Order: sequence, then structure tokens, then C-alpha cells
Amino acid sequence: MNQTKNQTVKNQFPTFTFLHMFFQPNSMFRIGVFLLSAIIFGNCIAIAQTNPIRGGTPPTPNNVTPNNIATNNVETITPNKENNITDPVVKAELEKAVEAFNKSKFPETLDILKTLCANHPEIAPPRVIMAQMFAEAKLGDAVRANLELGTEETPDDPEAYLLLGEIALRQRSLTAAELLLKRAAEKVQAYSANATRKKNLTSSLMRVFSDLYEVRQRWEQMEKCVNEQIQFDGQNATFLRRKGIAVFRQNRDDEAKQLFLQADQLDKENKEFGQKGLPADAAMSQLYLTRNDKDNARKSLEAALKAYPQSKEVLALSVQMRINDDQLEDAGNLSQKLLNDDQTSIPAKRLRATVALYLQDYPLAEKLFQELLLESPTDSQAQNGLALALCEQQNSPDKIKRALEYAVDNVRKNQNNSEFWGTLGWVQYQANMFDEATKSLRQSVATGSINAATAYYHARLAVKANKIDDAKQFLNLALQGNNQFAKRREAIQMQKELSK
Repeated sequence: MNQTKNQTVKNQFPTFTFLHMFFQPNSMFRIGVFLLSAIIFGNCIAIAQTNPIRGGTPPTPNNVTPNNIATNNVETITPNKENNITDPVVKAELEKAVEAFNKSKFPETLDILKTLCANHPEIAPPRVIMAQMFAEAKLGDAVRANLELGTEETPDDPEAYLLLGEIALRQRSLTAAELLLKRAAEKVQAYSANATRKKNLTSSLMRVFSDLYEVRQRWEQMEKCVNEQIQFDGQNATFLRRKGIAVFRQNRDDEAKQLFLQADQLDKENKEFGQKGLPADAAMSQLYLTRNDKDNARKSLEAALKAYPQSKEVLALSVQMRINDDQLEDAGNLSQKLLNDDQTSIPAKRLRATVALYLQDYPLAEKLFQELLLESPTDSQAQNGLALALCEQQNSPDKIKRALEYAVDNVRKNQNNSEFWGTLGWVQYQANMFDEATKSLRQSVATGSINAATAYYHARLAVKANKIDDAKQFLNLALQGNNQFAKRREAIQMQKELSK
């Protein structure tokens, strides 16, 4: 057992990843706090799949709102050349620490690091390095525990405070985040052991403060912070796009557009990397949605699609817009184009499968969700989509049986997921298991909330039980707010029929 465990840890920590990270502060906890920022900075196709208001179907695109928070991902450091470790003594000792860590000899690892850092105070403190190692092992509790100990053992070093502040920000503990970042700022100002490390810490601190101001919608402070970072680090496309967000949110639309255009130009000039963020018009379309200005959002996105017809990000957002506008046939064409451009793209395949489900092309939805599940057996959303696609093909008892198996298994593995309970209830309804469907749908609203698709399933069950008034109430609930879900068109037709 020990040997297996040690080997697993070793496989997660290739030695080279630790030999050049300890002079720079902390990109391992880099998070895109606003969903909007993540979209504008070029992660659109993956994020476009995430819908905080799901309609009982696989994740689908939705309008960007000011309070949509991005992922909780913890990323590993991407080292800068100037931070590579060249001191052979430091390098050798770090190799020893990594070797001990790979064997799960954590106290020994810490002892090596403490001795090393005592002799070389210019590198990161022992607990910060340990936290970095645990972060790569995806052991979040150990990361935080080491950082907390770091504030006790090396209280004058800024980095543990900075990382804890970023973790707090990611967890939406905004007051704690702000206090930790202010403490980190005090420590950075007083820090003098390593000029390069101080520069990197300062830059990271500006970035995280900018993220905090964005979450708290302090747009003037965000703009000021980004301006300071531009002065400190130099102008680049990312900073211009971040400033564009802050400027737009202060109702300076034309200035924001110019900033996005400048960012586009910098991307074009950087031929090695190409376009790194959304084109200006596409970025503006997402910002207009924060004001619920759908007309300008559509105009801007159409302009972006015309100018960048091959852009995966623009195509994904255009599919999103058409789904929200109930232009499902157009959404199907665009999502197919997106998939044709890259048949191996998981986000593109998921998006195409979702649109197929909306268009009632159940064989295609089944095929694509099945492929997604084969590629990632733990993909619960793909499993949910597959169950929904299968249960609609009632001419095949085998597919109904498989739908039940997938839906039951998904609920078993995700017992607190109301969406999956709703799917199970619908699958049972389709299988004429009405008593079981009633129980599952009740369970789906046990948390006190109900999504649009589940409300529609309740309405169908209420009609079956001849409870027409209940059905009308559920349909009103399903259709309020214009949220899209796979059965929206059927819900509208059903509402008309019950109102006659």
C-alpha cells in the first residue's frame, strides 16, 4: 500500500517543476474572478458551457451577469526565465526536498526546506514551498494549513498573506481577502531580501487587488489599480482588456471600445501568440449584456462574427446568443460549424450535444453525450444529458432502460443535485413509472428551489393527475424570466392549451 501511495505521489511531481519556481510569488492560485473577465480574456468556449441557472439539461450558454464568478481552479506556476534557479547549492537542496516529498516524507521535506531557507533568505519561505507542492498534489487542505503556519513561522514574509488573500477571494470571503491583501501590501513594502521576488510579489498583489475590486464592483479603484500595474509592468493586451471592463462599467463606452481595439492590435502584432482575448466587438457584446442591453449586445456580436467567422470564442458566444433568443436552428448550424472545425474539442462537442437536445435531435444528442462520457466516465453532466436524450426515444425499450440506469446512477453519485433528481423524475415519467416519478420530482425540490426544466416536468405530471391549476402554476414558474431550457417550446405550447 505504501509503495503504491508513494509511486502515485511521485508521478504527480516531476522534479523539474520545482527547480525554478521559488523566486516568483504565486501564479499557482491565479483565478479569473469575474466570469466576464474570463470570457473577454479568451476562455470563452469552455466557460460558455457553464450556466448557473440550469434548465434541467446539460450546461448551456447563458447571459453574463455581474455576479457570475468563474472557476475555483488552482493552477500551477508558469515560471519566468529570470526566476530560474542557478545556484547549484539551492538547486541540489530543492532536489532533495522534492525527492523526500515524493516519498511522502513531509517532516523531512520541511526540515530540508527550513535549513535551505535559513541559508538563503532570498527564496520563498519553507511553508510557501510546501504549500506549492501540496497544491500540485491537489491537496487543498494541506495548502491552506501550510500557508496559515507560514504567517506564524515567517510573519514578515508577504507571500503567505498574499496567497491566503487570493484563496479567500476565490471563496468569496471578500472582507477577509481585503484584510489579508492589505497585510500583504504592508509586508511587500518592507521586504528587501530579493529585488526580483519583491517585483513579482508587487505585480501579483496589484493583480489580486484588481480582481477584488472587480468582484466588489469598485470600478474606479479597479481602473486605478490596472493603471498602476501598466505603469509597473508595462502595457499589454490583458491589462488593456481589464481596464476596458472597468471603464465600461463607469459608462465610458467609447473609451472602453478603444481599449479593446488597442488590445486586439497588440495581439495582432504579437504573431507568436496571436489573438489571446475576445475581439473588441465580442467583448463589448458581453459587457452590454451586463446592462441587459440585448440590442447592442446582438449588434456587437454580429459584427464580431462577421469580422472573425472562424473564431471559436466568437462562434461559441454566437451560439449562446441564439439559444437565448430561441433561434435554435441557427444555433444548431453554428455549433455544428464549431464542432467541424475541431472534432476533438470537448467544449464544442458538449455545446453541439446540448443544442441537439434542444432541437429534439435525440439520436445526435445521444451519440455526442455518449462520446463525452466515454472520454470522461466521471462527467456527470454528460451522463445527465445522455439520460435525457435516451428517454425521449420511447420507441426503443432498451434506450428507456439505459436512460433509467444512467439517471439512477447519477443520482446515486450526486444525491444533493436537484437537477439530476429532476432528470430521474422525467425519465421515470417517460417510462410510465408515475409513482416513482412523483417521488423523484419531490426530492428535486427538497432544497426549496426549482429550475425551469423541473418545473415543466412537474407540470406534465400534474396534467397526468388532472391537477390543471397546479400545472398552470408550474408552467408559469418554468417560463418566467425567459430562461432557456430544452423543453421551453413545449412548455409554451402547453401553457397555451391549458389557457383555452
